[in-house]
Amino acid sequence: MADYGAIRDGLKTRLATSSTFVQVADTMPDVVSPPAAIVQPGSPTVDYDQAFGNGLELFVFQILVLLQRFDVTANQDLMDTLISGSASIKTLIEGDLTLGGAAATCQVVSASNYQDYEAMETVYIGCEWTVEVYA
Repeated sequence: MADYGAIRDGLKTRLATSSTFVQVADTMPDVVSPPAAIVQPGSPTVDYDQAFGNGLELFVFQILVLLQRFDVTANQDLMDTLISGSASIKTLIEGDLTLGGAAATCQVVSASNYQDYEAMETVYIGCEWTVEVYA
């Protein structure tokens, strides 16, 4: 059976390869220091028995990115670069499909909910990416 914690750590490691983020976390932090990328469980968290003999599970994660609102135009431009292009979340994560050996493969399948988010009584610009990991 796959190691869920190792997969989360692998996602965090991939996101930390970007110089964009001040904070990268694999759990929801008590204090957000944007630009921040936070690895969270997705839905469904896991689908078991993806191969005969329980040889493969499908894990789903959400990557929440939060940016400051003080310069909305600049931060929306930054979010746009994270959605597509060479600095995108997809490119960062899929730079190592095995997430350091914790997975058989992974793929970023979508970005959604590009909107305002509130955390710790502060409003941020945010977006969520869905990542599927087979392990």
